Amino acid sequence: MWLRLWRRKQASIRQTLKGSRLHRFWGQTLFHDLLWRTNRRSIAGGLALGLFIAFTPTIPFQMTLAVIGALFLKVNLPIAIAACWITNPLTALPVYTAAWKLGKYLIEHIGIIHSFLETHRFEPKSAHLILNGIYLWTGSLIFSILAAVLGTLLVLLLWKMPRSRRRKRQTDSLQEPGLFSDRNSSQTT
Repeated sequence: MWLRLWRRKQASIRQTLKGSRLHRFWGQTLFHDLLWRTNRRSIAGGLALGLFIAFTPTIPFQMTLAVIGALFLKVNLPIAIAACWITNPLTALPVYTAAWKLGKYLIEHIGIIHSFLETHRFEPKSAHLILNGIYLWTGSLIFSILAAVLGTLLVLLLWKMPRSRRRKRQTDSLQEPGLFSDRNSSQTT
C-alpha cells in the first residue's frame, strides 16, 4: 500500500519537474528510469547517498550534491534529496558539534595532525582554523559512513521482512492443520 502511494507521489514530482529549470539544465537525464525506480537497490542507494551527504558539513549545497550523486550513481533521486534534510538548520548545530567532538577526540589520540601542524608552522589563527576544520571533517565523515551503511542495512532488512511474512502466510495457508504435521505421522506408526 505505501509503495503505491510512493509511486504516485514520484509520478506527480516527475510531472512538476517537466519544463522546469532543472529539466532544461539536465535534460532527459533527469527522467532516467533508474532515478525513479522503487526497487531495493535504488532506494537503498538513494538513502545511503542522501545520508552520507547529510552528515558532511556542506549544508548549502547538500541537495545539489544529492542530485549530482543520484544522476551519476543512478539511485532513487527523491529518496536521496529527502535524506539530505536530516541535517537542516535546526539539527545542524548538534550534529556538527558532535562530529567536531568525535573528530577532536580521534585526532588528539592519533597525533599525526598535530605533528603535521608543528612541522609546517602555521600562524596560530590559521592553524587553529585548519585544525578545527580537520576535527569537523573527520567526525563528519565517520558519521556519514556509519549513517550510509546503517541506512542501507535498514532498507535491505525492511525490504525482506514483508516478503518473508508473505511467504510464511502462503505456506501456512497451503498446509491444512494436521495433514502434514509430525504428530499425525508419529501416531500412525
